[in-house]
Amino acid sequence: MLSQLTIPKQTEQTALNREQLYALGLKHIQRLSSEIWTDYNLHDPGITTLELLCYALTDLSYRASFPIADLLATKTDNAEEMKPQFFTARQILPSRPLTLLDYRKLLLDIDGVKNAWLQPATLIYYADMIKGQLLQQNPHRQGVVEVNLAGLYAVKIEYKDQITTATAKQSVMQKVQKKLQKNRNLCEDFVKFDEVEIQLFQLCAELELTPDADTAKVNAAILSQVQEYLSPAVRFYSLSEMLARIKTDRTSYTVDEIFEGPALESGFIDDEELGKADLRQEIRLSDIISIIMDIPGVQAVRDIVINPEGTKISLTNKWVIPVAAGKQAKLNSKVSRLVFYKRNMPVVPGKIENVVSTVQLVTEINDLEIPLGKYRDLANYYSVQNHFPAIYGLSEIGLSSTANEKRKALAYQLKAYLLFFDQIMANYLAQLSHIKELFSLNPVLKQTYFYQVVNSFNDYQKIYATGNVIDSLEAQNNQGEEAIGFERRNRFLDHLIARFAEQFHDFANVMYSVFSEKPENIISYKCEFLKNYPTISSDRALAYNYSSTDSDQLWNTDNVSGLEKRLAKLLGIRNYQRRNLGDITYDI
Repeated sequence: MLSQLTIPKQTEQTALNREQLYALGLKHIQRLSSEIWTDYNLHDPGITTLELLCYALTDLSYRASFPIADLLATKTDNAEEMKPQFFTARQILPSRPLTLLDYRKLLLDIDGVKNAWLQPATLIYYADMIKGQLLQQNPHRQGVVEVNLAGLYAVKIEYKDQITTATAKQSVMQKVQKKLQKNRNLCEDFVKFDEVEIQLFQLCAELELTPDADTAKVNAAILSQVQEYLSPAVRFYSLSEMLARIKTDRTSYTVDEIFEGPALESGFIDDEELGKADLRQEIRLSDIISIIMDIPGVQAVRDIVINPEGTKISLTNKWVIPVAAGKQAKLNSKVSRLVFYKRNMPVVPGKIENVVSTVQLVTEINDLEIPLGKYRDLANYYSVQNHFPAIYGLSEIGLSSTANEKRKALAYQLKAYLLFFDQIMANYLAQLSHIKELFSLNPVLKQTYFYQVVNSFNDYQKIYATGNVIDSLEAQNNQGEEAIGFERRNRFLDHLIARFAEQFHDFANVMYSVFSEKPENIISYKCEFLKNYPTISSDRALAYNYSSTDSDQLWNTDNVSGLEKRLAKLLGIRNYQRRNLGDITYDI
């Protein structure tokens, strides 16, 4: 049985360890030239060269280990230059609503909605298997079968306290319907919209308080917290508040958990709080007792009962009180009766105001800033020749004035030999300094090899065979780019696409094999796919908004399903608008 392949969490940083690099280099030398070279001591010039090259390689590895934000930073206009490199958390992490909690979040973001619930709805049609018709009414004839449609929901809304008139409620409900239709998933629909019905409960209790308890405050706290238990309020949090919150399992919220679901204008909603704010199906008296006992000043609960208002039927179990299906339980504080005792003597609480749960709104748009990084001047290369001992005659000090022509020629020869190493390392840093271009989404940028002239060692002009070194390097680089540059650019874009767990191979293979498309033309398709990925990803389950009545939203518009948008981008179709496919244009 094959052992499972894994990636180790920690790897040895050989590239940053000069001693390990030196040991590897020496082992390689011994393997290649052990028959003609046996002196590996420090006085040998070859060993000195190996040591210095290993030292230079650690500098290259050190620069490559900088944070990605530093590698992408620019010397000027860093903030503006960094924006095209990343999607912000708010752009790439949220999605259209997928779950019932997501839909509820979306509705809570509407001004005027205090809470909202979605429940599966039943809609029955009748299929005439003989005539091939779908009917709304049962004709009661042979060949007709009942069809239950799934994916349908009934929506219940709780309005905010200031929404009292029929006109105001109708306006809010229209916003609810419009918002849901614009964010409807494929194969789902909303068939019923109602205001949630309220079921009032009255609380009666006799409580023993501590002698120093403030009766009015205890009375207010009981009514408020019991009301919160029956119908919890849902509030919005800022990003900093969500990052500081602790879940019930004692862990913190991660960034991807915070931004999960639809992007809201009013802030963020805690999923755990939203789950607790669902319509209650039953009331447990033990929970209410626990809530009351936790209030400062309460010493004991002598007697307690909570019943639906207006009922004259005694409950079979006073410890578990059912709530009518689809109704919201609320405490009627006006008819609830709390009797307080201190040292077995009844006391009357002071007058209190009605306690109303409120939702705190966060008006600012919360997002994480793109890390700007620190500009490092990565391309700056200092020749390894300057680190050789002065006796070699390579540094700025040069050779002794008594050196003859042969000695000078030998020094120039060594300079030329070391230039091969210099050029490789200098080009490495030039490549590293252009990471931003290599991973750019600009389809115009197609260069993948970068270089620089090594001119940081003494008498470099005498080593190069041509007077114009830059033109010579550009000619060689352009020749290399024509050969494999476009292919490499496509591989860089494939890497970016793969980071989103996507792949573009099917479309590219078809374009290459069937239409003989050139690699440079595929680059523009991939760049466009990546630029539009926040929409392609978040809208993948979005359905067509059939409720729109505006003529400009029905034809030649972007009002299409998310699946169509996604397929269009994967197939290289630039125009995915709803239109007559007979109107063929070259920009499809």
